Amino acid sequence: MIQPLLAKSEFIGLENIAHLAAGGETPMLKSHRQVIDQFMIDKSRGEEARALEADMVELTRDKCARLFSVSAEEITFLSNASEGINNVAYGLEWQKGDNIVVADVEFPSGILPWTRFENLGVEVRVVRHKNWFIDRDDIAALIDERTRVVTISHVSMFTGQRIDLESLSGLVRSSNALLLLDATHAAGVIPVDASLADIMVSSCYKWLLGVHGAAVFYVNCERLPDFRPPFLGWNNPIKHGGWEKPTEFTLQPSAHKFQPGNAAFISIYILNNALDHILKTGINSIEQHALTLSGMIFEFVESLGFELMTPFEDSQRAGNVCFMAEKIEDIRQALERQHVLIWGAYAGFGRLRISTHLYNDSIDVERCIEALKE
Repeated sequence: MIQPLLAKSEFIGLENIAHLAAGGETPMLKSHRQVIDQFMIDKSRGEEARALEADMVELTRDKCARLFSVSAEEITFLSNASEGINNVAYGLEWQKGDNIVVADVEFPSGILPWTRFENLGVEVRVVRHKNWFIDRDDIAALIDERTRVVTISHVSMFTGQRIDLESLSGLVRSSNALLLLDATHAAGVIPVDASLADIMVSSCYKWLLGVHGAAVFYVNCERLPDFRPPFLGWNNPIKHGGWEKPTEFTLQPSAHKFQPGNAAFISIYILNNALDHILKTGINSIEQHALTLSGMIFEFVESLGFELMTPFEDSQRAGNVCFMAEKIEDIRQALERQHVLIWGAYAGFGRLRISTHLYNDSIDVERCIEALKE
C-alpha cells in the first residue's frame, strides 16, 4: 500500500473521502486554523500590525524563493494569477505587427488579455494541439522576430501535459520574445525552476495548499531589469514626495514594485504555513508520489476506453490525469455520491480531471477505480 506523504488527519474533511480534486481545490490543513488565529491577533495590534504583516510577507517570500529556485527579491504577491498576466500584458509597449504565441488549450486568463491589443494591430497566434498535445516544434513555427511573448502553462489545467520547461526556455530565449509561465498546476507538486522563465505566475489555492486571494508573481530581474509596473498605488514606491511633491516617487527596487496596495495578508499567513509542509515533505518526494498514483489512474482509465488527454511519460505529466467522456457531470456526481471527489466540467471545460497529491494514498486510487467501474 502507498501511504500519504502528509497524513489525512492533518486536513479538514478527508474522513471517508477520496479527495482527488487538487487540480481544482485542495482540502484545508487543520493547522491553518491556528494561523488564521495568529493573523487576527497580529491584526489587532494597531500600527504594529503592519510590521508583523510585512514580516510575514518577507518570510513567505523567502520560502517561495526556495521552492522556485530564485531570489526572494524577484517575487511578490498579487491577488491572483490573472492579475499577474495582465501586469505583463499592460506593462509592455505594443507596436503594430507585434505578436503573442499562446496554446489553444491554455486557461482563458493566458489568452484573453492579449486580445485587448488586437485593435492596435497586435496578432494573437494560437498553437493548435495534436491529439491534445502541444508540440515544441509547433510553438517554434509561430515565433518570429516580432514575437513579444510566448505564454504557456508548465502543466496544463485542461490536458495535464507537462512541458519541457528547459527546452522551451532555450527556444524562446533564442528569439527576442519573453517566456510567461503559468505554474499554477505545477507549483507544489513538481519542481519548478522559475529562473527559466522571464515572468512566472502561480495561484496558491490548488497544489500549494493555500487559499484564494494571493498568487505568486515572479519577474526575472536579470532578464528584465527595467520592466516597470503598469498599475500604480501607494505601495509601489519605496519613496514618495508626500503632500509637498505628491506626484514624485521612486519605485521599490524589488518585485514588490508590482504591488499597488496591501497584500492579502491573511492569505499569505496561510500560504506561509502551507509552504512549511511542502518544503518539509520535499518537492521531489511529492513529485514521485503524485506520478506513481496518477500513473495507476492513467492505466485504469485507459483500460476503460476513455479518450485520454494526458501523456503517460513521467516527464510529460504531473498530478493531473485528464480524459474525455460522455455525460461528464453525471460521472462526476456519481463518484461524489460514493465520496470520491474529482473535477468535471466547471467553467465550461468539457473533460474529467483526476488529481493526486501528497495527502492521497493507494486506497484513494482503488476507491476511484471501483467507482469508475460502475
